Amino acid sequence: MSKYILGVDGGNSKTDYLLCREDGTFVDILRRPTCSHEHEGVGYDGMQAKMQSQLNDLFAKHNITVSDIAAAGFGLAGADVPDQVVNLKQRVKNIGFTNFGLANDGILGVKAMAEAGVCSINGSGTVALGIDETGEVLQVGGIGTLSGDYAGGGVISRNAVEAAYRHYYRVGKDSEVFPIVLELLDLKDPSELFVAISDGGKIWRNSKPIIQAVDAAATNGDEVCQKILDDVGINCGEGVAGCIRNLSFTREITIVKAGSIWTKLKYPGMGIAFENVIRQNTPQPIKTVLLDAPPALGGLFWAMELLKGNVCESYRQEMTSFLTVDKYEELVSE
Repeated sequence: MSKYILGVDGGNSKTDYLLCREDGTFVDILRRPTCSHEHEGVGYDGMQAKMQSQLNDLFAKHNITVSDIAAAGFGLAGADVPDQVVNLKQRVKNIGFTNFGLANDGILGVKAMAEAGVCSINGSGTVALGIDETGEVLQVGGIGTLSGDYAGGGVISRNAVEAAYRHYYRVGKDSEVFPIVLELLDLKDPSELFVAISDGGKIWRNSKPIIQAVDAAATNGDEVCQKILDDVGINCGEGVAGCIRNLSFTREITIVKAGSIWTKLKYPGMGIAFENVIRQNTPQPIKTVLLDAPPALGGLFWAMELLKGNVCESYRQEMTSFLTVDKYEELVSE
């Protein structure tokens, strides 16, 4: 009976399962809600139960069981510190997987684009995750400000509100974005900023339009907004440079940029600041690319590596050409 390989993209908003036969032939994609253990009331046992139920849906559709999975690659949100990784691996074993890799979902960006390199996630949050030429994996950040995480959409929106308060009530520079921020937060005048600052949820709920306004103003030359985004680029670059410094690379390093802040914002200075920091602190040549493949594909390639030792370049190109981001979303929605 034919065996299968599985790539799992377990983010904070959704979980995607990409199933192929062990020869690499595409079979199916299943998308389900997140099963992250970090969501309130879920925990590790809840994560196992949710993932088990979701996998049952996929396996029943193709009349297979977990014993038919020859290898799997899991990129899971909340796999940030050793204790979390140990607990998540145990839950995956409990489900019945025997040959699998598991790490923070940032690993999928590297695995999707190259066998070795570093992925910079800059989405709602931020993390840098690298895999060197020996296969060693290192995560830098991803657990908050105490690990130096000052990037991602949450930071951008908060910093925009902070800059507005600094201008009106300290000695900060003015910006064209401040009236927009007040309007988006439904504030009549700057005196109400203190209320918005004390209610972080209100800022979070309006994060997307605030970020879009900051991006537009920065692109238009607004110095305050440019500094907000430049600082994000610098922070991401420092994480990548530190990741490289603590791993072993001898060849040109592929740096994969992933997440909505990297892929959707137009202001170029953030990316320039990002690359400058890496080049200033990294002796090896680097190549930066935007992630243009579904992250679950990285999990699939990882499974293929575990099964066969490597991913042949022809298969990588074939699957990347077939499962473009648009094609992937089309198949998910069917």
